[in-house]
Amino acid sequence: MTNTSNLAPQRPMVAPATLGSTHVSIVWDKPVDYREVTGYVVLLDGHQILKTTSKQTHATVVDLQPNTQYTFEVRSLFPQGRIVAATKKIGVKTRPAAQLIDVTQAPYAADPTGKRLSTAALQRAITDCPKGGTVLIPKGTIVLSGAIDLKSDMVFQVDGTLQGSTDPSDYVYAQGDRSKSSQHVNADGLILTRYEGWEMNCFRSLINAGYLTPENRMNMVCHDIRICGTGTIIGGGNQLGDGMKERYHDKQKWPQYVSDGIGGRRVRGRLLSFIQCQNVDIWNVTVKNPPCWTIHMIYCDTVTTHGVNIQSRGIDNGDGWDPDSSRNMMIFDTTFDTGDDCIAIKSGKNPEGNQINILAKNIRIFDLKMIGGHVLAIGSEESGGVDGVSLRDCVVSDTDYGVELKAHASRGGYIRNFKMQDCRVDRFMVHSVDYNADGQAAPTLPVFQTIQISNTQITGNGHSLEFVGFYEPQTGACSDISDVLLDSVTLPNNGNANDPQICVKYARKITFKNVHREDGTAPVIDADMRTIRVLRINGKQSG
Repeated sequence: MTNTSNLAPQRPMVAPATLGSTHVSIVWDKPVDYREVTGYVVLLDGHQILKTTSKQTHATVVDLQPNTQYTFEVRSLFPQGRIVAATKKIGVKTRPAAQLIDVTQAPYAADPTGKRLSTAALQRAITDCPKGGTVLIPKGTIVLSGAIDLKSDMVFQVDGTLQGSTDPSDYVYAQGDRSKSSQHVNADGLILTRYEGWEMNCFRSLINAGYLTPENRMNMVCHDIRICGTGTIIGGGNQLGDGMKERYHDKQKWPQYVSDGIGGRRVRGRLLSFIQCQNVDIWNVTVKNPPCWTIHMIYCDTVTTHGVNIQSRGIDNGDGWDPDSSRNMMIFDTTFDTGDDCIAIKSGKNPEGNQINILAKNIRIFDLKMIGGHVLAIGSEESGGVDGVSLRDCVVSDTDYGVELKAHASRGGYIRNFKMQDCRVDRFMVHSVDYNADGQAAPTLPVFQTIQISNTQITGNGHSLEFVGFYEPQTGACSDISDVLLDSVTLPNNGNANDPQICVKYARKITFKNVHREDGTAPVIDADMRTIRVLRINGKQSG
């Protein structure tokens, strides 16, 4: 067996926060040279236990024994049976077995038919759950609930159905409970959270973990949580969201909740909300029908989402997975069917986002299927900055914008160090947008730089690649999109070969290498050379 370093799987590791008492997820990067890789094998204590395709760089291993030491190894497969091992093995010790609490059994006795509200029973089970324990909604049951709060060092396992109430009253703190909560709760029972880039009071989400502390947003107040199971978490959908909006629809009385001219739109809760949480694992469940965004992570550190099915088609603002001023995020093996952005990476909106200045950082996205909606967006709320987003082996289809890096010119902030590799997407847009423009303007224009796309197929017609920087006509200020490299990118054959497929404006240091149509011809580039400094196309330089 040959051990050649550039053919071996790179950086094999336990996916953060995924180690349990009977399971663990392993992830790795492709070899430096993966052109001939046909797949990968995973070994447990020297024995092969599973095989993946060349595009799957993860494996979840189940049915392990609690409190037991194991050694994993990942190997690359090549034609003619050649195998190359990773230079690093992974040693893990599973967690000890822990207590299981069935919420439908005494003393909790949550109604298993879903006909009676069981919020209190479910919350009591969570409160009683010992460190490392599991609260279970068993298979075949339906538990109807309003907002619940998870705590540190617990597992919430949904093998049946958690059905969210459609009554907005079930998502506020009752008068008698407000002083007991660690949350910042206002006179209406709403909690302090963040929405569309600003901190504000909103309804609670169906599942809540952590709380916002304005005096120290980097303090992780909740940690080591897992939400998992073979069942479904269903929110109250538009019926609940509309009910929440209706209570605050008066635009004059509650202007902070106006979005896109719609009163009360920003007051809605989410389906799953994590605030200042660390080491969170979201695994294997189906989550659907939120009142607003589906999974929202605010000021969090280390959240892994995998094996999840996210469904929000038809929901107003039905985003799927939104890391917001959060770092060390990982999502893989997840399917989206959304009514808005499948993934939206955020870091606040001017002026507050510039002042709080907590960036979104180190976000790894791979092996996803994203269908419908607007797909993957970075921004437009990026006032705190976004640094280090990677996208690999993803399929994006039937979407409005494909992958989009965006900001309003007034936003400030930055997006840098974005990489996309081995993907198939409708479009790739890096540009200024003219919406979501409320808020005092930042002192500088946004800065977008260091963007790399490689081995990627673009499938959309028309302007399917766009790189347009920021220009302020009143002052003449300009912020170029800079340091962009496209290497081995294929575009579709246009119906009219003379129609431009790539737009470049207010940009510098843009390099296109081996960028062509499916038939091998060069695409037409709409390049405003008056606003471009250094454009290289297959070794030839302009500007």
